[in-house]
Formats: sequence, C-alpha cells, structure tokens
Amino acid sequence: MIMHCKQVALSLCFCLLLVLIPVPGTAKAESVPAPWKQQNIGSPALAGSASYDPGAGRFEVSGSGTDIWGKSDQFNFVYQPWTGDGSIVALVSSQTNTHDFAKAGITIRETLKPDSKHADLLLTPSNGFTFQYRTETGGTSESEKIASTSPAWVKLERKGNVIRGYVSNNGLNWGDLGTLTLKMNASVFVGLAVSSHNTSKLSTAAFTNVTVNAAGDVFPPTEPTNVQARSVTDTSVEIAWTASLDDVGVTGYDLYKDDVLTQANVAGTSYTFTGLKPATTYRFTVKARDAAGNSSAASAPLSVTTTSGSDTESPAAPAGLASSSKTSTSVQLTWTAATDNVGVYAYDIFTNGKLSGSTDKTSFNVTGLAANTSYSFTVKARDLAGNVSPASKALSVKTNPASSEPYTPEVVASNLETPWAVDFAPDGRIFFTERNSGRIRVVVNGQLKSAPVITLGSPFYYMPKSEGGLLGLALDPDFTNNHYMYIYHSYKTSDNKVANRVVRLIESNNTAKIDKVLITNLPGAVYHNGGRLKIGPDKKLYFSDGNYGNKDDTLTYLGGKIFRLNLDGTIPSDNPFGASSPIYSRGHRNPQGLAWQPGTNRLFESEHGESSKDEINFIQPGAHYGWPQYEGGNQNQPGITPPLLYASGTTWAPSGIAFVTKGPWAGDLLVTNLKGKQIIRMTVKEQNGKPVIDSGSLNYLYVNKYGRIRDIVEAPDGSLYFVTSNNGDKNGDGTPDKLVRLAPNF
Repeated sequence: MIMHCKQVALSLCFCLLLVLIPVPGTAKAESVPAPWKQQNIGSPALAGSASYDPGAGRFEVSGSGTDIWGKSDQFNFVYQPWTGDGSIVALVSSQTNTHDFAKAGITIRETLKPDSKHADLLLTPSNGFTFQYRTETGGTSESEKIASTSPAWVKLERKGNVIRGYVSNNGLNWGDLGTLTLKMNASVFVGLAVSSHNTSKLSTAAFTNVTVNAAGDVFPPTEPTNVQARSVTDTSVEIAWTASLDDVGVTGYDLYKDDVLTQANVAGTSYTFTGLKPATTYRFTVKARDAAGNSSAASAPLSVTTTSGSDTESPAAPAGLASSSKTSTSVQLTWTAATDNVGVYAYDIFTNGKLSGSTDKTSFNVTGLAANTSYSFTVKARDLAGNVSPASKALSVKTNPASSEPYTPEVVASNLETPWAVDFAPDGRIFFTERNSGRIRVVVNGQLKSAPVITLGSPFYYMPKSEGGLLGLALDPDFTNNHYMYIYHSYKTSDNKVANRVVRLIESNNTAKIDKVLITNLPGAVYHNGGRLKIGPDKKLYFSDGNYGNKDDTLTYLGGKIFRLNLDGTIPSDNPFGASSPIYSRGHRNPQGLAWQPGTNRLFESEHGESSKDEINFIQPGAHYGWPQYEGGNQNQPGITPPLLYASGTTWAPSGIAFVTKGPWAGDLLVTNLKGKQIIRMTVKEQNGKPVIDSGSLNYLYVNKYGRIRDIVEAPDGSLYFVTSNNGDKNGDGTPDKLVRLAPNF
C-alpha cells in the first residue's frame, strides 16, 4: 500500500541510499540519471518523456495513456530496480490537468508489463489522492481515495509482503493510510508514474525530494524562511528568520555573507553581523542542519545595504491611501509603498489619530468600527533605525449603514489544511489548529502568517480519512502574562497504538514550544476522538474524548467522557467522581462542541449520534448521557440524562458550538454542521428552572455555501469566526478550507 505525504521519500530498511548528485556545470539533464530509467508502459498513443534538473533536485515527467486502472495500465514510468525491503518517498509539487482522473505519484510494480501486480499512491487534479493496487497479475484494480491538494508528500514502504502507504502535508508528520498484503517477487521496480487519462494529451508532473531505500536520519531540514533585517547601522546588520523543520530535529544554522560561510551552528533564529563597511550592500543566506549533518537548502537571499553613517533620515510619507472595500464595521485600506534611504520596516495605521495596528504590507483591514460613521485614517512608515515618516494624507471613510443582515461574511484566510479549532489572544491575534498538518497558525492584523506557530513532531500522529490529529485549542485566561496555550492531539504510544493527550504550550512572538504534558493515554481510534477543548468560567480545563467501537462506559475506561482538570494538569478536588478522577460526565458517543451559556454558566455540548441522532446536551457534573445503550429520543431511562434536542430523520454531524453575546442573536446558541454543511441558530429558553430548545424554531444559516463547517467562536468585538473542513477530511470534497469572519452590522 502506498501513502502520499511526507517530506522526502523516506526509505527505511535497505542500506542502499540513492542520492541524485548534480552534474557540475549542467543546468538540466535531458534524461534521467543512473540508476533511473524511463519507459512507457502499455504502449500509450503519445510517448512520454522525463528529465531531471540536478540544481533543483526535480524530476519532470510527462505521460499519456488511458489510465493506471482496470486490468491493464498505460502510463510513463521513471523507475529503478529494487530488491528487498525499503521505501520510496516523493513530493508531488505540480501536476497538469488533462483530466479529472489524470494521475501522478509513486508506485511499486512486480514487472514492467501493463497488467503487473502493483501498489501506488497517485494524485489526481480533481479527485484527491488514490491509494490503489492490483493484487493479481491481470486482475482488476482496487482503490481508496482521500481528498487532498498538491503539493503533497507520499511514501510507500515495503516489508516482506506488507506494503504501507503514508501521506503528509509537510514531509514531517506522516499519516498512515493503511496496509496491504501483496505477494510480489523479491526483485521489483519502484519509481514515479504519470498518466494523462487522455489519449491525445500529455500530462506533466514535477517530483522533488525523491528518495529510495533510505535508512537512518537522511532527510535534511526545511530551508529557513522569512529572512529579514531587524536593524541596520553603518557597520552591522541584525537578521532574523523563521525556524526550520526537521523529522528528527534542527541543531543549528549556518550563516553566509556573500555566499561565504561566516558563522556556523548558530543556536537561535537571529544573528548580528558586525565589522561591516558603511554604504555597502551585502547578501545574506541561512541554512539549517541536523545532528546527522544533513544541511537544508539555502534560504532566499536577503540583500541589505549598510548606512553611510548613523541613519537619521526618515522614510517618505506613504502616498495613495485609499479604501478598497468597507462594511458597517470595517474598512480595508491600501497605499503605495514609502521610500527610504535604507529601507522601510513597517507601517503604522491610525484611526482618528489613534494607533489601530501595524503591518509590513501595504494594506490593512481596520475592524471594530461603528456603523454609518465617518473615520479619518492616516499611515506612517518606519525604518529599522526607528525613524518615522510624516503621516500620509488623511483619508475619510464612512462605514456602511447597519445592514438588515446582522453579519457580513469576510474570508480572512484560505488554502488551509483542515482547520479544527479557533481561539483569540487578548491582543487581537487569532490562533487556530490544522488537524492534518499538526500546525498551529496565527492571524495578525488580519493577515495570516506564513510561518506556523508550531508544527508538532513525534509522537504526534494523524490519520488520513479519519478524525485524529491536532484538534482542540484554548488560550489561558492569563495569556497576556503567561502565554500558555492548551492543545488536544492524537499520538502514537510506545507500543504503536493511537491515543490522545492534552499538552500545554508556551508562546513567544508567534512561536510556541511544548511546556508540559497534562494528560496522556486517552483512548484513540480511527474515528470518534472527541477533541474539543475549552476553559470554563471556573478557569478549569474541559475537554472531550469519544467512544468508538467500545461498549465500556465505566469510570475506569476514559473513552466517551468529558473531563475537567486544573490548568496545571492536576485534578480538581470538587470533581464529581472524586479528586482522583478527571471525569466530569460520561455516556458520550463523540462529543464535538463545548460552550457555556452567558449569565448561567451552564455547560452545553454537541455530540455526533449514530445515523441521525445527533444531540445537544446540557452537561451536569457526574451525569450519564446514555451511550452506548441509549441515544436520541429513547433516553428517558433511570439514571440517564436525555438531550435538550436531537436530530430526527436528518444528520447534522454537529461540531463546534458558541453562544452569542452581542447583537440581535444575543443569547442564541450557534451549532456548526459537517454533514449538514450549515450553521444552526438555536434559541435557548427557560422552563421549570431548566434550559429547553424548541426544535420548531431552528434557523439554518449559510446552507451549502461553505461546505462542511467545523468550529465557530465569538470574538471580543462581536465578530463571529468559523472554519471549514473540506480539504483532507474523510467526507470532504477537497475544496480549499477557509477561516471566515462574520463582521457585525449592528
């Protein structure tokens, strides 16, 4: 079985390491280097070709053919002989779309005949990845599919008759797609396959980081990014960069000045070059390396000119300040870049003379404004020496009148990797998790930072076509001072089982590291990992775990529960099952959303039911909510707490939930739906001292407009933010995921 994902085609067991070495003085070879060969399989109408660029380490493979499918294949194959165990890894960096089912990826084949046994991981332009195989010569192909987009890492690993497929979004965290038992000869062929699924056209794919039969730590770190100058004088330049990633770990950075190694093995992510000449331009690059001595590619070069003396010259005022769009509560500003004798470092944006924010871009979205109100905006530029320009010419903009619709949708960030949970910092930053990539991302001043806050490494584990990975996120109530973040994620135990755990991180300047593991060995599975994590009004940490395929609802089994911990990971003395149990409630199938009702501090929960019996529950300490014996409408049983509301005859697949505190929806409960592809607005009323939800007054919002919706939260300014779950989700259609803001019109 073949898996697509990770960084370089990591081959384990076999000791032969095939490294493609650039030929000095050649920009591009018009054929593939030994031991690689190229052959058209199945006699396609148009012959394919292949070439290798040693400078970029890139294969470019063109192929036509009817398909790699059925009982006989037609495609172009770049291959090499292979004996025994090992693996092949590659990054599919691009693919042309000659057909929705054109294919490009990696394969292991018993022979070069078109009807050969094989296993492969292939990317299609419109239908995601397919793991497919033919278990008998001349037999019919079988496959499984998973939504994804290129570029994507893929890996196939062979051990005896067992083939495993893996995929990755970043080449570091590999998801196990499955296992195939396929008896083939000891000597086989392994390589890159491209088929156009169109007999009259060639499809072209690019592959990088191709590795066969690698053993040990053979993967270099990723190249450092975002290299920038922090300060410049006449004799010094301080540069900083975003940390590289590595499957084992980065040990240091080598710094080059004008392509000459100047400082080796720098431990941090910044360095000051001294002893430079005034008024001179220097070129800086950075490489990362790991403990095995693997060196990354060089960062993009940074050219910096030192000053001729002390930099006392201010930048020119930004010009062309304009508003490209506006709502009732926000104004999008753009301007022309300012000039400076050394270089502009940042722009400060002022609203009615008060600083609204800063950016290194030439655009900014000012939010939190009042409807139908005029504002005066100006922008100032700053250089690295701290000199500030005069203000731009003032721009007066009147926000739109309050709309009959309470909110206006705005896409804040797109092309995300299965975002799962969102939370806000007091300074306005928006943090969110990406389930499959193991990354936490951050939005600052309306702009998504390209560098992740953290990318989880081992033992983090995500499972394609499943529900595990990096899930819940919550920021500490005292985040301003302690910068603690709490996450819930799946991982592999020492005995290779899937489990879940809660970890505390500590963040600084949009970068985080693991600070403390709070709880481990929560039951994990392919599905029903729960994962929602919130901090309650009592400043306790609440989180959920599912109960997939397990009928045990006792207090000794931790699946199907909601938990409550102190923020340091200890168990509160007033927990319902005693000071030794983290359990808060039980009898849950797959709890996905947690929210407290304002004014009452009642805890509400959303839960995936079996078939159409999704639930909204009022959670009380120590209560039992029925699963696995009861669900939906049959829960009026002794000792069982029935739901406030359940789906009947339809499936919502409810996920994140949030109470609204501002505007015309204040007091209402919003419930995001995956299967339902909508947000349901529910009115919560009081009856005999208990909350009730009227099933006849549900409002269905944004139906089928954004696809599967995973989480929703309310920001301090009254905005609502939600994330979609279409790309990389087991039931998603591969549509790029988004973070969407509902800007208030009240």
